[in-house]
Amino acid sequence: MTAIAIGNHSAHGMQEFWNVWRRRDNGPGRVGLANGVFPVGCKWRDVQREGTDKEFWAVEEYEFWDDVKQTWTSKQQPGCIVEGHACLGWATEREGSPRSEVNCTVTHCIYENLWYNNGRFYLLVDGPHPVTGWKMTRNQDLNVLHVDNATAFVDNLKWRVVSNDTLLFDFVYFLHPTAIGHWGEMMFPLFSILKREPHFQWPPAQFLLLHLKRVHLLEWARAVIATTLGVLPSRALPPLMMQQEADSVWDQILSPLEGFGPREWVCFERALVVRDMFLGGERTFLSQEDARAFRSMIYAQYGLPPPTKRPVPRVITFQRKRANRRVINEEQLVMLLQEFGQVNVVEFNASTPFEEQLRTMAATGVFVSVHTSNLANAPFLQPGSAVIEIIQRNWIWDNLDKSFQIQTEKMGDIHHFAWRARSRNQTIYINKRDGERFGDWESLQCSTEDCVEAHTNVDVVVNLDEFRALLESRLPLVFGGASVEEAALPWPPIK
Repeated sequence: MTAIAIGNHSAHGMQEFWNVWRRRDNGPGRVGLANGVFPVGCKWRDVQREGTDKEFWAVEEYEFWDDVKQTWTSKQQPGCIVEGHACLGWATEREGSPRSEVNCTVTHCIYENLWYNNGRFYLLVDGPHPVTGWKMTRNQDLNVLHVDNATAFVDNLKWRVVSNDTLLFDFVYFLHPTAIGHWGEMMFPLFSILKREPHFQWPPAQFLLLHLKRVHLLEWARAVIATTLGVLPSRALPPLMMQQEADSVWDQILSPLEGFGPREWVCFERALVVRDMFLGGERTFLSQEDARAFRSMIYAQYGLPPPTKRPVPRVITFQRKRANRRVINEEQLVMLLQEFGQVNVVEFNASTPFEEQLRTMAATGVFVSVHTSNLANAPFLQPGSAVIEIIQRNWIWDNLDKSFQIQTEKMGDIHHFAWRARSRNQTIYINKRDGERFGDWESLQCSTEDCVEAHTNVDVVVNLDEFRALLESRLPLVFGGASVEEAALPWPPIK
């Protein structure tokens, strides 16, 4: 007799997502969780006052932990701000000049004297030879200030310097700040880069995060950041630099840094910037060795045993979604899964402690889920485990359908199979107008932003006969200990 354990986490749309996260009674308001690792000297939690209904990008209210008084306070603690310092003289190794220097590889660039002002980055160049700016990251242009004399130029500025090594991180998809799958796409290759770069501190002296707010730094993201930066278990993250919060995402992009005035210049003594996926970077680790090291290190962050090869348990974890990409015939699908093992149904969201998610992955033999951001947990499965991904129709643009398979493939010891919805009657458009506009489009036509976004907001009807055939052909191999190569299947075609 198999059992179904139903998780108690749910979310209904973006606003409900945040309400679930904040639903913690605390006097006159609700406060978000404050679990996991935080920057040194700066622990916070989000506050949602009763009777208010904030817009998603509204300025947030926080409480900060006062380590001296051992209590929460509305006052931001000194450790939350990296103020920099006035520079009385320039280092002699570069002729005492504040000019910028750049050293780039295929994967990243290291900048010396990288200048910042009010949301924009600059190279300070002097001398007779012109320099053209470039795209520093997908969202961030690098501008050039060409002057006759760099030292004379900065003498007329109000500015401060941030010393030592700063990791500069531009979260590519800032319009989807809680999509943890995008953290993996950028943090995993960054882990490989930092691990290989001998001329940059690991962990860095400070971490500059662009465009986002503290409320967006879920425990999952902070744990992945800590592992990426080489932070040892029970240690704090490096000091975190962020932009001042604004009511609009577009104002947030150009907002000055916390602790600095809107017209004040900031000079980063040394900054490393990873080249993101749109500029020749990779969406995952650069080697299998890195992938497996990261998996072990993130388990160590929570004091859990490292993943090891073992007989694959007949435990099937079905990850439910409530807001969109729901499985319409979920009850029948779960009954089908029960024929192959013990079925646990879970719902992970921002209120689910990351340790709970890791323990679930450690105990899972087969992880079944629609294509959703929480598949970012798939690389943390134990060796020999399997992922069976349910992909919505018309989801292929720029290899979107393979984003999680690329990550598990790099592990080399996790099976990853998929079933793809192909027909119109397997797709339920939550917004009726999306169905009227795009319902008859073929997959290769769905390359516009509107069409791609529309297919994030659909529900799926799974063909149970096709899914049964997939289970019957692969699960005996998985439970029998077959290698990834022995059990592999071609990725499902679009037709």
